[in-house]
Amino acid sequence: MILVAYGTRPEIIKLFPIINELKAQRLSFKTLFTGQQMDLYEDVQDLVPRPYFSFSESFSGENKHNTLGMSFAKICEAAERLFNEHRFDIIIVQGDTTTAWALAQMAFYNEIKVAHVEAGLRTFDLENPYPEELNRTLITQVAYLNFAPTKQAYDNLINSGAKNVHLVGNTIVDAVNYFKTSLGLHEEKSNKVMVTLHRRENHKIMGRLFNELQTIAIDNPELEFILPIHPNPNVQKHRSKLKARNIQVIPPIGYPEMLKLISQALFIISDSGGIQEEATCFNKKIIVVREKTERPETIEIGLGQLAGKNIQNLIGWAKISPPPVISSPYGDGKTAKKIVRILVKYLS
Repeated sequence: MILVAYGTRPEIIKLFPIINELKAQRLSFKTLFTGQQMDLYEDVQDLVPRPYFSFSESFSGENKHNTLGMSFAKICEAAERLFNEHRFDIIIVQGDTTTAWALAQMAFYNEIKVAHVEAGLRTFDLENPYPEELNRTLITQVAYLNFAPTKQAYDNLINSGAKNVHLVGNTIVDAVNYFKTSLGLHEEKSNKVMVTLHRRENHKIMGRLFNELQTIAIDNPELEFILPIHPNPNVQKHRSKLKARNIQVIPPIGYPEMLKLISQALFIISDSGGIQEEATCFNKKIIVVREKTERPETIEIGLGQLAGKNIQNLIGWAKISPPPVISSPYGDGKTAKKIVRILVKYLS
């Protein structure tokens, strides 16, 4: 039996193509929602079947903002009960979340094979991104199957001694292509600039970043800055700093709406990992508000630049039309098919 596990919005977005392919191949599987990101789950819950197993009760109650340790402990405790009551041949985890690492560790303790989707991303700096760099590195140590999204990720895995490494691409391209078809999305041009800022390592400087956005907006009145603000209180508390007329601070938006905004944007300002990938699917430039990135492919094809703490220095670069890109460096849109084909091979 295959168990597909997720706990956050990005995991669902990147795993629903695999779930769809498992259904298309009529393979037996069950799904697990850990409840790690309850406040963003409703946005994407319709992309996947109603979860067969759920740990959401562990995250219910008054304290909705758990520490990393609290989230990890809750998932591990619930997973131990689940794995004692049900037997699985393999569990599929995605990326580098607390959900992915906690379940991978508990699966290892219970002698259940782990398949890691989007394996091998590295900055080789445990502080950037934090704590994701540690999570994904640890998952590699216990994974039975490693699905690398790019050649560089593949090489990272091989060099680390990982086993059963397969270069398959990233399911984000599958997901974006799905919405491009269903919503009729295509690359557009406008004066809109999409902004997302939420990363934990930026919380200490979030006030400074918002002040810089205010200055940038004033200096560039021809641009319209749109910021779907993250629900984290460490981000929300700074929203009053954005007072310029050409800044719209809006509530979190659904994934289809996010892709539509990306398709329309002149360029993007973000500290998100996934948006670095999605930008390439629409040939959009992105100012990456990080010190380091585990997705260097976006930088290498000329669509991304690392801003560190200084966004202003790259606004001129971002305004210049991007170079033509034939395809995303993250895959051909057939990653889910490749992953399921390999799963079948190993399970048989």
